[in-house]
Amino acid sequence: MKEAAKLTEETDKILKRCFSPPKGKANLYRVEESPEKAEKHINKAHQNLRAMKLMFDNDLFDWAVICGYYAMYHAVLALLIKIGIMATAHYCAIAAFKKFYVERDKVEPEYVEYIDKANQLEQKYAETLDTAQENRVIEQYGIEVITNDDDDLFLKSKKY
Repeated sequence: MKEAAKLTEETDKILKRCFSPPKGKANLYRVEESPEKAEKHINKAHQNLRAMKLMFDNDLFDWAVICGYYAMYHAVLALLIKIGIMATAHYCAIAAFKKFYVERDKVEPEYVEYIDKANQLEQKYAETLDTAQENRVIEQYGIEVITNDDDDLFLKSKKY
């Protein structure tokens, strides 16, 4: 019970920052409810699911995860626009989904876990990409000679 209360409290803090940030633009704001925009997000979710299957079928698992995450994300955006909430940041959209759907028992909590896991995997791949890009710049413009020990990053990235 304490765990659920703590999660609710954390979600509320995130939502407060998303709706009313101390600086900059809000990442969540009220808009007119729009079944039309919701349908467009659902169509985009279906498109991402098709892309996910293509990637998976071609052993491109990292991109399958990313496409799967975006399918879930667009489904969340569809649900939010249906209740008049627009999100411009992923973490804010997920927090709003938790608050307005999961906490109100409109959706099973396990779906948030799926979104969180997909987001974590996407971040993992993004961090690997950032490191690879940094190393590419060093190797392309530097004068150091790459050795077998230096290519460990690329060998590790093949495991994903």
